[in-house]
Amino acid sequence: MMGTTYPDYDLPSDNGEDLFTHVRSVLGDADLAMGNLEGILLTGGVSTKKVKKGRCYAFRTPPQFANNVADAGFDFLNLANNHMNDFGYDGITSTMEALEEVGIEYGGPYGRIGHLEIDSTSIVVVCFSTSPNTVSLFDIQAAQELVAREARTNDLVIVSFHGGGEGLSYLHTRDTFEYYLGAPRGNVVAFAHAVIDSGADFVWGHGPHVPRALELYNRRLIAYSLGNFYTWGFNVSDERGYAPILKITFDSFGAFVHGQIVSAIQKPRQPLELDSLHRAATLMHRLTVEDFPETSLFTTEQGTIRRIERALRYIELH
Repeated sequence: MMGTTYPDYDLPSDNGEDLFTHVRSVLGDADLAMGNLEGILLTGGVSTKKVKKGRCYAFRTPPQFANNVADAGFDFLNLANNHMNDFGYDGITSTMEALEEVGIEYGGPYGRIGHLEIDSTSIVVVCFSTSPNTVSLFDIQAAQELVAREARTNDLVIVSFHGGGEGLSYLHTRDTFEYYLGAPRGNVVAFAHAVIDSGADFVWGHGPHVPRALELYNRRLIAYSLGNFYTWGFNVSDERGYAPILKITFDSFGAFVHGQIVSAIQKPRQPLELDSLHRAATLMHRLTVEDFPETSLFTTEQGTIRRIERALRYIELH
């Protein structure tokens, strides 16, 4: 979320051109770089929300800010989240047009599936959320059917989901149905396992606004939340400011081979920075061992992720 003009004007200088300068080389090194766009790209319009600080927000970013994510190296953006509908149909269509203009693929609105081809590998990104005008996270059987259909005709199936509770109280991932401010947010563990059983090769979560654990399930990686990557203006103190960049290598069958958590850090109204203290990697390592002690993953203090033959006990990182 690169700044908003609603309800007040709060944008970075120079149209945010410098927001991702320090991480551009990391993103540009990937065959496929994906992110979640928390908000819409629109000029004008009427908000569908009654904004209330601390409980309800609406974000409206100028369409030209799409250039920033394109220049940063993003190839795909998820739009299926609780801010996609902030300005109704006009906000959704304006966002799609802005991304198409800069050549970024996207998925989420009205069930749209992202399609990409890299080195003759066909990749689809199927996006789920708990919000209207998206494919529902709640209907697990329907999700399985959709994923299985895409797996039959594509080499790699990535599932994106916007679900789970929000904030510091939801750092831990549990195999239970979650709620936030009384609203249902799904059982993300049951969902992730089910779509992998149906053919998904990687499950990528976002929504809690804090990093969460990783899990290796049937040799497929699940990232239950990658937290906030960049949020202009607020809510980036403590763990909400940790900005992990997850790098993954798959084999030719879609199984996880190895990966890395590149830790970045957010500071209020400043460009994103790489974090020499590796706080995001350290946190995700701890949460992984605590929440999924039997998973066959180990993360080093530099963020390197590798498969192991058996689960290790938690080792304090310094």
